[in-house]
Amino acid sequence: MRVVLLIGFCLLAACKPSPQVPPTPAAAPIETASPTPAPSPATMANGEPLDPFLVMVGAERWGVIIDKAHEGAIEAPEDVALSEDQVLRADMAVKDGAAALLELRNRICGKGLMKGDACIIKDWPAWASEPPTSATPLAEIERRSDWLSLAMSPFTDLGCAEGRKASKDEMFCSVE
Repeated sequence: MRVVLLIGFCLLAACKPSPQVPPTPAAAPIETASPTPAPSPATMANGEPLDPFLVMVGAERWGVIIDKAHEGAIEAPEDVALSEDQVLRADMAVKDGAAALLELRNRICGKGLMKGDACIIKDWPAWASEPPTSATPLAEIERRSDWLSLAMSPFTDLGCAEGRKASKDEMFCSVE
């Protein structure tokens, strides 16, 4: 649904990237009695104000592209030896969980369900941005899993509570 809406908005707004026009040389500044304010960061290079709708459409397209690329990666053939490597799968699962935590945090904080410092995930670990590997010791994967459990708890607790409320299903987040 999001993809269809985004494409529809893009078509309506003619979201084609504008051709890059080389800047024209500026004339020497004219001295005036009152200084001209610096252009707002919310303006384009040509001085026109940015359209929030167009900026939103442009920003949301990244998610659509990533979603489609993710679908493509799922469809790609698997290396059987890698798919059976339990250490690699465990390492990938913890790192996927960390990435999903960022998306969950963005959704919860973007909806205003949580605000301010509560939206900050403190001490984000460097390992979360490393590619999965079978060289990670199992004890380290377990330690990372424990960190993820603690970091995600405020967000999953709130998300599950909202899901139970909206669905009227007390088992909304039950994993059995």
